[in-house]
Amino acid sequence: MNIKKSTSPFSLIFMLWILITTIACSLSGATELTQETPTPTSGALGPSAKQTTTPSLCSGLLGELEVMVLVGPAEAVGLEPFSVGTIPIFVTTEAPPYFVDGSKQLVYQDMLVEEWGTYSVDLTMDIAVTGECVEIDPNGNLDLTVEMTGEQMVEVISEGFHGEYPWAGTHSLEIDLQLMDGASVAGEGWEFILHLEPN
Repeated sequence: MNIKKSTSPFSLIFMLWILITTIACSLSGATELTQETPTPTSGALGPSAKQTTTPSLCSGLLGELEVMVLVGPAEAVGLEPFSVGTIPIFVTTEAPPYFVDGSKQLVYQDMLVEEWGTYSVDLTMDIAVTGECVEIDPNGNLDLTVEMTGEQMVEVISEGFHGEYPWAGTHSLEIDLQLMDGASVAGEGWEFILHLEPN
């Protein structure tokens, strides 16, 4: 005799409830896991974090402009331009355009003694330097205006001759120097040499 078992509606409902509860718990656990996973902040590891700013060649520039001039009439003794002093220069701005400024009074006295006699110079000159430091690869440039105002007395004494040659006036020069220690620019009777301090 065969006995056939039947499942009651109550048992089916109970099994279905367990199945739904299990699925709901699984979904709930997955949601909590997703929420606990840290999200990386944008930009922290992006390309901008690796970029570095190249320091400016002109920012904080300090140095000196050595002044070499031909004092007195060159024809008298055949002298070449020689150093009469230095003008401190510096950048006055912290961002482009980088303006350059500097000024100083130079006082120079000297005497050349030769077999034919003596050649003495007394020079007082006020020099003002203005301009701009321009960043041009690889080193940059100084575009400067040099204003020189002063007076000079040259005295030449030789056997049977005594001459005095006074001069007073203002002279302006436009010069362009490469931004390198030791860079120079010269003209007729003058020369300027750039000396830079470590930045």
